[in-house]
Order: sequence, then C-alpha cells, then structure tokens
Amino acid sequence: MESLASDLANARAFLRASCDDDVPLDRLEVTYVQAGPEGPVRVLYEGPGRNGDVLRVTARRVKAAKAREIERAINARDAGPAVSTGFAQRALYAPALDLLFQVFPTDDRIPSLPVAIDGAAMVPVLESALAPHAAGSRLQSVTARVMRYKPERKCLLRYDLAWCDGAPAAAPRVVWARVARRANFERTRNILPRVHPLAAGLGFEMPEPLGVVPQLAMELFGPVPGVALFALVQRAEFPALCRRVGERLCRFHALPVEVEDVLDVAAQVARLEKQAAAFTCMLAAERERIAAAERELTARLRARAPSPGRLIHGDFHGDNVLVADGRLALLDFEDCAMGEPADDVGSNWAQLTGHVQKAAARSALPEAGRRSFIEGYLENADANTAACLPTYAAMHCLLYASQCLRHPLNPRFDNARAMLAACENVLEQGLP
Repeated sequence: MESLASDLANARAFLRASCDDDVPLDRLEVTYVQAGPEGPVRVLYEGPGRNGDVLRVTARRVKAAKAREIERAINARDAGPAVSTGFAQRALYAPALDLLFQVFPTDDRIPSLPVAIDGAAMVPVLESALAPHAAGSRLQSVTARVMRYKPERKCLLRYDLAWCDGAPAAAPRVVWARVARRANFERTRNILPRVHPLAAGLGFEMPEPLGVVPQLAMELFGPVPGVALFALVQRAEFPALCRRVGERLCRFHALPVEVEDVLDVAAQVARLEKQAAAFTCMLAAERERIAAAERELTARLRARAPSPGRLIHGDFHGDNVLVADGRLALLDFEDCAMGEPADDVGSNWAQLTGHVQKAAARSALPEAGRRSFIEGYLENADANTAACLPTYAAMHCLLYASQCLRHPLNPRFDNARAMLAACENVLEQGLP
C-alpha cells in the first residue's frame, strides 16, 4: 500500500500534463486507499478545485492489456451535463503507474453521477419524482452538494430545492439522495420503505423515504437533524446516550422485517477472509498475528449452532446514529440483512474501542460509553446473542483495524495495530 500512497508526486506530475495550469494539483492529497488480496486496487485523491469546489480524482489498478480500451470507452461516452474540472479527458491511463485515473464526476461504475450532481439537469427529474410530496408543484431550481463519495460504490448528495410560487408548505425543501452502482441500488431500494413504517415506538427516528429515480439508480429520502453520536464522545451525557442506543438497537433487532440479503456464517467467514487478506497486504509486518486471529475467529464462527437470522443494520456504529435535543435517529440502511444481531453490537463496540484507545488516560467517557452501550443492549437480549457477542466484537476489531489503513491522512498504522491488539485481547480474555 505504501508504494501507491507515496506515489502521490508521480500521480500529480502525470495529471499535470492533462489539465489546465490553474488546477491546483500541488494540493491534491490521497484521502482513501482500498486494497484487495493482491494489493492496493483503488485510491481517492482530493483537494481544492475551481470555484471553491472539491477536486476529486480516483485511480484504480487495471491490467495493461485492457486499460486503453477502458480509457477510450469512458471518454467516448456521453458525459452528460458539462462539468468544468480543467482536465482534457475524463479518464486517463498512466502506463508507468499502472493506474487508470477518472476525474469526478466520471465514475464508470456509477455512470449517472454527472447528471445527479448537476442541479439544472435534476430540476425535471426531482420535480417528477417528488410530485406526490409537492402536489405536482413546479421546481424553480436545484442546488446539488456532494456530501460523501466512495469511488465505484456510491455517492451521497444533498439537494436544496426552490419551488415556484404556490407550492404547498409541506413540499420538501431539502432532499438527500444516494446514487449507487446499479446492482446495489436494486438490492437496497426497498429496505428503507419497509423499515420506516415500523419506526414508531422504536426510539430511533429514520429518514423518510421519498421515492426512487430508477434511471439514475438513485434513492431519495428526507433529512434528519442532529449530530453524530461519536461527535459527542467527550460530552458528559455520552455514556447515557450509549445506553439508550444499546436499548434501542435491541428493539430494532426485534422488528418483523425480512430483507433479501442474508449474512450467515458462510458469508461472515468469506468477509473475514477477504478483509484479513487486505489487512495483510497493507500491514505485512503483522502477517502472523493477522493470520492467527483470522483462524481463531473462523473456528469460533463455524462452531456456532445455526440460528434463524433476524434483521440487522449491517453497518451499525455511532457515526450512523444522530442525536438532536435528546432524540436519536438511525441512518444508512443499505447493508441491512438477515443475520446475527451480535454483528451490529460487535460493530459499534469495536468502534467505541477505537475511541477508548484515542482517549487513553485523558478521559474515561469513551470507556464508560462502551460499557453502557453493552449493558443497555444486554438488558433485553437473548442468551444466544449474549453468548456470541465476544466473537463478533473481536471480529469487528479485526475488520476495523483493516479499515483504519484506508485513510492515509490519519495515524493509521498505530491505530490498526491497536485494534489488532484489541481483537487478540477479546479472543483471549473476553469482553472487558
């Protein structure tokens, strides 16, 4: 991984030959690295662009024999509305670096992005999609903002809407949208509409589903106020909030909802194997420790007696929980599946452990929050979930250790080793 991330100077030099002089490539930085079993495969570069916009350039390893063909195909496509990035081409192949660069909003796995981020192009699209919520009113303008982008996977957008005179007061003024790969969109488009009607009494508010735009592989939903739970980690009320989150997560797992995806033991083992291979690639010095943890976790997962899957969130952690005036909200349902509830609990426990490590001796609040979260969940949890929680907590410590290495601007190696040690400690001693 280091060779890819440290090749920033070469990437800047290559891109400079294909863009205007006023594009500040000297401020472009690596912000995300994804690795696979065979090595680093995907990079996101970000920096200031023109007109106050963020410049985003992605790069992925492509076999040399196919690279030029892919490059030509991307550049030959209709790019949709014009976006002034300052680059001569939307896709650029660098043979010396063995990388195919794409300048955002170009993303060959999410081809609808150029339209989705263009406010003018989205006026008729959103006017039609939101007609049931706006009594057929006319849209005057749409302002699009990119909130989060994961190359080749998804892009989260915020739309600020200005309606023409006469629109009802209930017409949405702010709409959020998720644009994803076609297969992911088809898999997730019905999850929030199934879960949202059951939110009453759950203790978690949820975004209101506002419809889909199938031609753009886009889901629309309403805004939810609040700040992320993990942003409050040093607040005195953090432990009490964590307890409430644990209690409500247990209620979420009891919802009578079934989704198509199944995260059974076989799928868990496959995920573990894939992430352990990527982790080893990025931190080869810890190869033996990673392999030992993977073997032990695999053995424990396979030793579990099969149990009926229940609804799980699939990506449960404090950044997907919002807090506003004491109210809690839950976001991001795209990874919902039928699985073991301990998976969600272990996920949040592992990320709370990361906050415990960062706080060290400076604050006891993260540790108190972690303990309160578990206590809140276990008050009404079944015995099977409680029994397998240490295994899932340890597994998510290992998965989170690998994820720490995806963000080169952080002290990633120290964080990854600390999470690997946390995994080992739970496997040896159980939960603290």
